Amino acid sequence: MHLAETTIENIALHAVGNKQLEEPLQLSHELLKVSDEVKNALKSYFIFPFKTDEYFQFFNENGLEMNEVYKCASTIFEDPDALLEQSLYLAQHLYNQCTHPKIKDGEFYVVYFKNAVLDDELVDAVGLFKAETKDTFLKVHQEDDKFVVESDYGFGLTKLDKGCLIFNTEKERGFVVAVVDNTNRNAEAQYWMDDFLHVRQRKDEFYNTQTVLNMCKSFVTECVPEQFEVTK
Repeated sequence: MHLAETTIENIALHAVGNKQLEEPLQLSHELLKVSDEVKNALKSYFIFPFKTDEYFQFFNENGLEMNEVYKCASTIFEDPDALLEQSLYLAQHLYNQCTHPKIKDGEFYVVYFKNAVLDDELVDAVGLFKAETKDTFLKVHQEDDKFVVESDYGFGLTKLDKGCLIFNTEKERGFVVAVVDNTNRNAEAQYWMDDFLHVRQRKDEFYNTQTVLNMCKSFVTECVPEQFEVTK
């Protein structure tokens, strides 16, 4: 995904624990203030993992307006200054879904992007990101005529655990949504896509191609005799 035109306008940050394990939900009531250098680093961290042509859309069996994330995103697009307020609802909603013991605590970012790229067009977007994987990293600095190495523990910028980009288009159909989930792939912990976002695959060209490929795969598997190996 192209990054040159995209800018981060505002960021809200909260800490979301595991509700079942009685870990806390720590909310911030101020937007995150960071330098342009940090914004650029975060922009790459947030957007770069979205490399797929597979898109989703919000839904709810009782109507779109019952989807919590859809409602919050709609409010933010109508009034970008509502980002912080809506981020509080989103953090609480995410916390309420963290009821499986394997779900990790983490930092939850709600970000407003200007000029995100979708199919070579520029649209605004709301990003939801959760960093769950902490690691040890080294800090090296010089003191007088020697170097000092110190270790610290935190979230790195090399791998996004969970992410969602909501593009401000096709609102009536549930927006166009891109999703990343690199952890908790086991069925019982699919809380990010199923419980929190509640999305389904968007019926576009990519969806139609995948459907045809799956049909062909099923046909070949059923029709080719067992003694013949079917390769890709």
